Order: sequence, then structure tokens, then C-alpha cells
Amino acid sequence: MTSKGRVATTVVMSGLFGGACLLALALPQKAAFMPLLIGVPGLLLCLAQLVIDLRATEPEPAPPPEPGADARTPKEAQTELQAFAWLFAFAGALLGFGFIIGGPILVAAFVRFSSGDRWRNALFAGAGTFLVMWGVFVWLLELSLFQGLILERLL
Repeated sequence: MTSKGRVATTVVMSGLFGGACLLALALPQKAAFMPLLIGVPGLLLCLAQLVIDLRATEPEPAPPPEPGADARTPKEAQTELQAFAWLFAFAGALLGFGFIIGGPILVAAFVRFSSGDRWRNALFAGAGTFLVMWGVFVWLLELSLFQGLILERLL
């Protein structure tokens, strides 16, 4: 991505986070908490990224690829396929088992299999995800999270 593309992306993301913050100001206090919890840090990080992008110098452009040659290497194509597979796995787990159960399971699986980390670290990441999801959203904010289509039918 070129420097102009990075700046444009950062400006758009800043607008989205800023818009969420502005819309949250019109909501009741309890309803405005979640958009502000996400929007304010996101906006601050986007503004910091915008400063970094504007201060960066444009790197030397790479020579154009030979005609008829694929611009992606097989390793890059495999990495993209893995990213899409994990995206679909997360979506399926969240839809099937909900945020409280599906999220920690997929986080643990991602840490173990995609990152190649040990089971101990994967289980720690999954348990931490469960504690954050349950502790922050269910216990602290008293929100009811989506339970998942499969668990909804079983319970």
C-alpha cells in the first residue's frame, strides 16, 4: 500500500470512530458506554497512526513485475487462505456457540495452531478471553451477549 493509501485508510477509520463517538453522545448514558469504550481509544490510535503516516517518507518503489508473472508468491497465497479460513472459523464459532463459549475456544485454537505456541499459552489466552468477555460484558456491564444458534437450541 502506498503512503497515500495508508493516509486515506487512516482518515476513513478516524471518521468512523469519530462518528461513533458523536452518535454515542446522543444516547442515554448506559447505552453510550459501549460505543465510547470502543470509539475513543480507536480514534486516539487512528490519530496517532495518521501522524506516523504523515511523517513517514515514501519508500523507493519496487520494479514492476514481469508481464504474465503472478505478483503473489505461493507462500503469500497460502497465508491469505489461512487468514480467510480463520475468519470463517471465528464467524462460525461465534454464530454457533456465541461469544462466551465460541470466542475463547477459537482464540485458544488460533494461538495453538496458527501461532504454533504451546498448549499452556493457548489455554491461558482462551481463559483470559473468557474472563474478559464474561467479566467485562456480563458481570460489569450487565449485558446479555449472543449465546449462539446451537447453544440457544440446546438450552
